[in-house]
Amino acid sequence: MKILIVEDEVIAASYLKQIVTNAGYKVVGTVGTGKGAIELAKSKEPDLILMDIMLKDNISGVDAAVQIGYTHPNIMIAFLTAYTEASMIETAKDAHTVGYFLKPYNKEEIVTNLHILASKTINPLATDQNIEIQNTIALNKNYCYDEGRKQLFLNKKEIVLTKKELELIELLCQNKHKVVSFEDIISSLWDGKTSQQTLRSLIYRIRQKTYDNFITSVSKRGYKLSS
Repeated sequence: MKILIVEDEVIAASYLKQIVTNAGYKVVGTVGTGKGAIELAKSKEPDLILMDIMLKDNISGVDAAVQIGYTHPNIMIAFLTAYTEASMIETAKDAHTVGYFLKPYNKEEIVTNLHILASKTINPLATDQNIEIQNTIALNKNYCYDEGRKQLFLNKKEIVLTKKELELIELLCQNKHKVVSFEDIISSLWDGKTSQQTLRSLIYRIRQKTYDNFITSVSKRGYKLSS
């Protein structure tokens, strides 16, 4: 996923770029004006723009978003702002935003939402209806996991997932009809060096990209794939 950062505070822009880059995404540019945002949206064609609402010139982030939406309707826009007033949020909604991040930035919130938004971008494999899938494990609701490619598909369309998300799905596929304990999952994916909260966050991200019960929680025991 290619991301354009529109943020008029240099330090904040640098910090945001670091978060995005460390999360595994490509920053195609940073700019602090509405005019610059419109120009870079045209030349760089990002998948997502992280757009500050209050900018340096006379074009606000919302106005820039509306103009970009006319010419590049497939570009997703998430707003960045320190304002929490209802009127500001409603204005952002009118610009068809896909996200709304409040300052000061919360690293975990941004990374989680980037992963969710990345699942909405078109993967080259997703447009190939003739892709040959082998060594698959059939799952619920027309999903299948390709063990050879280590990819998840829905009706031959790839669901874009992170490495850690795929590792968990593979582990659950290997134990398709069993409950895998919290301890065994944490041991397998993180060598036992993380918390159940981290695991729950991972489950949440996968459910956002698939469906709510793709992975089923078994009270006080662990997780299993839905059947």
